[in-house]
Amino acid sequence: MLRPIGRVVSEFRHRKAVPRLGGPAAVELFPEFEPGLHRLEKHSHLWVLVWLDQAERDVLQVIPRGIPERTEANLHGVFAVRSPVRPNPIGLTLARILRVAGPRIELDRLDFLDGTPVIDLKPYFLSRDAVYAARNTQIGRPADREALQESLRMQAVNFHGEDGPDLELAVRIYTDFRAEVLHYVEPEDLRLTVPLERPVLIDAFIGMTRCTPGRGTLGFGASSEVVLAHRTGVARYRLLPEGGFRRLAP
Repeated sequence: MLRPIGRVVSEFRHRKAVPRLGGPAAVELFPEFEPGLHRLEKHSHLWVLVWLDQAERDVLQVIPRGIPERTEANLHGVFAVRSPVRPNPIGLTLARILRVAGPRIELDRLDFLDGTPVIDLKPYFLSRDAVYAARNTQIGRPADREALQESLRMQAVNFHGEDGPDLELAVRIYTDFRAEVLHYVEPEDLRLTVPLERPVLIDAFIGMTRCTPGRGTLGFGASSEVVLAHRTGVARYRLLPEGGFRRLAP
């Protein structure tokens, strides 16, 4: 029998108000469970498991967010997506710990509603949970350019560890490539060439694209250019001295 250990504290009270990637939130444990947080400071990130008490439980196929065409061809089984609709509506989100104060854990982002029952907390382990070679096929498309850029920035920061000018530059270049060149479709057979002397730029692109030298998908070239080659073409970006970029004509 499930026994809630606390609740989510968030500004979001309706599902449609929750950003796709979530927003700042906290978990407040019930007092009797506070001893379970002993030595939580050893970890930077936390898996938060909740019981989605408002979710439907009798639906096995859905059309995910990001797919506007409501047709049978776009149906996905609930075990193939992260929809809250499922037989046992357990929600799972990885969050960065910002602060622990007594029974309250402040987190960078959760995509759960205020008051959602929390059923467990588990630390994120680099040695077990990081599967960098994992792959997914695109499900739906970003709602707009801003949503795409936010998602890419999160991936870049998660890999590199912190934001910065070259990381932001990489995010803006790859956002432009995905939005303007590929029209929000994920690239196939992507091969990337970046300047060797820009390590933060390299980290950001690895985090967003999963290209690596070992797999032959990441190479190093001219100091003033980023090249993204994909199945149907090549996009070149000139890096400008003031920190911007310019997409070159094909």
